[in-house]
Amino acid sequence: MSNNQTPSAGDQVVNAVKFLADISIMPGSSQVVEGNVGSGLVYGVAGWAAKVMGGPLLWSVVGLDSYSMSASGKHLWELLDTSKKTPEATAEPVQTPSKY
Repeated sequence: MSNNQTPSAGDQVVNAVKFLADISIMPGSSQVVEGNVGSGLVYGVAGWAAKVMGGPLLWSVVGLDSYSMSASGKHLWELLDTSKKTPEATAEPVQTPSKY
């Protein structure tokens, strides 16, 4: 799906379920639903390690990153990046014929 299209109602429901699963059940759930079992297991282990070391806040951050990768293909910090590079000009200047 391109960035200009609005997701269908079914896609929105699936995304909502994946989001809730990543936050409440286990980080990496959305990756497993997408068929990326390996990365889903890595997110699951990272989520449990984050919960042991930092509590529910870090668990949520790992879950949000997993959902972000599932929904957009980008990590959470890539979506939050505000330093947008300005596109370079690709058009050549217009040349007017000389009168001489």
